[in-house]
Order: sequence, then structure tokens, then C-alpha cells
Amino acid sequence: MIVWALDALLYTLLLAAIGFGAISVIGLLLFPNIRSRAFTGLRAGILATALVTAAGICYGIFAWITTDGIQYLMYVLAAILMLVLLVFLNRIATDVVCRKTVPLPSLSADDKEDRL
Repeated sequence: MIVWALDALLYTLLLAAIGFGAISVIGLLLFPNIRSRAFTGLRAGILATALVTAAGICYGIFAWITTDGIQYLMYVLAAILMLVLLVFLNRIATDVVCRKTVPLPSLSADDKEDRL
């Protein structure tokens, strides 16, 4: 009984990941400027990766409980670490790309005085 529920959960997570991955690709192709492309790619891509990682973690925990193999626990920990690193490094890369490609407009002297 639990195997069918796990399979349904894994299929649901993986299908949702495919959907968010498609949204990410479509957003990268449709949006006109680098900032909106980076935002769409970052958010939808991380969601797709998080869903795939969640499916892997669910499978790893189920296999660890049923077979009592330590390799499945190590797999779960590696998947969590991979997701954390992906989110952190993707955020840094997006900030660097957005700042290097499209500089923010500089304020004129009148605008600077108005802000003060």
C-alpha cells in the first residue's frame, strides 16, 4: 500500500518539476531584458530542481527505512546539500550577471538633491 502512495508522490513531484522547468525555459525565451529573464530562470529553475530533489529525498528516505542501508541516508544528505549550494550559487551568479550586463542608471545632480 505504501509503495503505491510513494510512487504517486514521486510521479506528482517529477511532473510538477517538468512543468516548472518548461516555465523556466519559456520565460528565458520570451522576456525581453536580462533582469526579467534572470528572475524567471532563477525562480522557476530552482523550484524545478527543488521538486526533483524532494522526489529523490522521498525515495531515499523510503529506501533507507525499508532496507536500512546507510548509502540511502548519505544520498539524502548529499541531495539536500546540492540543493542548498544550487540556490546559493545561482543567486550569486544572477546578481553578477544583472549588474554586469545592465548597469543601473546614474542619478543626475538634480535627482540626488531631490532624494536628500
